[in-house]
Amino acid sequence: MTADWWTLLPVHGMATGKSRLAPVLDAGARAALNRQLLIHTLEVIEEWRGDLAQCVVVSPCEEALTCARAAGAQTLREPAGAGLNAALSFGDADIAVRGGVKLLVVACDLPRLSAASLRALTSRANAAGDAAIAPDRTGLGTNALALDAGARNAFHFGADSCARHRAALMRAGYRVASHVCDELAFDLDTPQDYAEWQAQRDARMPRGTALPVRQTMEEAEK
Repeated sequence: MTADWWTLLPVHGMATGKSRLAPVLDAGARAALNRQLLIHTLEVIEEWRGDLAQCVVVSPCEEALTCARAAGAQTLREPAGAGLNAALSFGDADIAVRGGVKLLVVACDLPRLSAASLRALTSRANAAGDAAIAPDRTGLGTNALALDAGARNAFHFGADSCARHRAALMRAGYRVASHVCDELAFDLDTPQDYAEWQAQRDARMPRGTALPVRQTMEEAEK
């Protein structure tokens, strides 16, 4: 059931996130993009769930936490030096204590994210003992993960995380489904990703003022 699902959203930080876009976006533009992506992600989760009462943002960044609270989400300050996987385990444990049954972890850099894509992913993992992984476009990374709340040793983000998540979940007795869709696969990770997104003008993440591009792609690749 939809009511069982809690969402855990890790946010690196407004000023520090998307550092790989530095060749094409200056620091101010990257901070604006990070804020835009967080707000978009929260709006999509709210559309899917009806509210943000069961959405937890975990971050070391006070600006990100303030933004999340203003939107109506729950927040947790990431322990100093925790790293992504430890921060997710921290958030997952908190959700389990609150009585969370099912957990959706979703990246905060998916400009094409939609409520329908979250609904489809969680439906793949809705039966007890099932889990679902949404890989990135390379098939190597993980952009979203749906599983039981409180699972031990569940998070393996980093190099080849999709295969590592699948192996860990199978060892834990899960039946693991792969859910491939554009809305969940396309992330803003590289200057090439950003250029593609800007060229397509995907309406699912509304834009305000266009973010300034620091230099051309050709210059960035020199």
